[in-house]
Amino acid sequence: MKFLDKVNRNFLSLLTTILLVCSLAGYFALHQIILNETKESLIDKENLLIKHITETDEMPNLYPILEVKKINELRVSEPEFRKIMIQDSTENELEPYLEYSNEIKVNGSFYSIKLRQSVFENEDLVIILAFSLFVILLIVFGISFFISKKMNKTIWANFEQNLFTIEHFNFNEKKKITLLESDIDEFDRLNKVIEILTEKLKTDYLSLKEFTENASHEIQTPLAVTLLNLEEVLQQDLNQETFKKVLTSINALKRLSILNQSLILLAKIENKQFKADKNISFKDLVDIKIQELTPLFESKKLTVELIFEQDFALLINNQLADILLNNLLSNAINHNNTGGSIKLVIRDHELIICNTGKSNSLTNKTIFNRFVKGTSKSYGLGLAIIKNICDTHNLEINYTKNSMHCFTITKII
Repeated sequence: MKFLDKVNRNFLSLLTTILLVCSLAGYFALHQIILNETKESLIDKENLLIKHITETDEMPNLYPILEVKKINELRVSEPEFRKIMIQDSTENELEPYLEYSNEIKVNGSFYSIKLRQSVFENEDLVIILAFSLFVILLIVFGISFFISKKMNKTIWANFEQNLFTIEHFNFNEKKKITLLESDIDEFDRLNKVIEILTEKLKTDYLSLKEFTENASHEIQTPLAVTLLNLEEVLQQDLNQETFKKVLTSINALKRLSILNQSLILLAKIENKQFKADKNISFKDLVDIKIQELTPLFESKKLTVELIFEQDFALLINNQLADILLNNLLSNAINHNNTGGSIKLVIRDHELIICNTGKSNSLTNKTIFNRFVKGTSKSYGLGLAIIKNICDTHNLEINYTKNSMHCFTITKII
């Protein structure tokens, strides 16, 4: 989740909570205020009633608003408020009333009075006021939210641009990373730290790249000279023991040369020195490789089955695509049984290469590690190179083994 989305979501959750709490609190507060006002109104009516009885000695009755009866003595000392329901003959339904009952003494006589006031209209008024408060708060909070969201987006615009620049920064380019300045101290401090860090990383990267290239060149040159001299020695008249030693040395130097080239290739892939500049059709590449490797298939009497459903196309460097497929097919040939089979499945989202062969103790977690060998003749780097190519091109590779050993390359969506 993006930082701004999280901030906006938290802000929206806070506003929603405040809105609900304020609306409910406003409803109950208004309800209590109106209830107190109604009680005061009933007490005022009681005073008017006492004044009326005092002046006229009459007992007015207006059901259900007012009920007055003469009694012999006072039976209660404190007035009482309570809510009651009275049948409305007009609407034929029960309506809530607040009833005030008391016993009073006027001109030497005792009276029981009951004053009532409908709270139905008051409840409607409370609901209307509470709803109005809710709507007002909702509008205010809505405006605040969108203004805050707009302001946050403006404030973080430079940060987003800097993040885009960092994501697309390439150490192979000679230019320095340039980040936008802002009026926020923390962002400016972050920019300075990133600029210093990237400059240091770039220096270390270029130093390592230069060392790798120089080391590979310096190693390859004496290896080539030594191989050339040893091959010339082989042309001379040597005894059998010396001939075997020279031949063993030549083979060892050739293995060292291939190993050196493989390690250099791994370093270049990890440093992303190969630019993905071409959309490669693996169906076409597979057809070409099958033709190239046909002599090897025939020498081991291998049966090749190709299942094509939809082309597996990928934006990749042409050289890396060739290395990827060549290493997989070479692995399927070298670790296969004589008279075995190879199966290739090409789909839109995956490429599968399976081969028969002897059982081994390797797993999906260990088989792609460097210098892990299936046989003593292997260098243990072929599958590591494949794994690095997949990792740098948004691909996932997995190894499974049942009746056949299978490598499945899948596009990561």
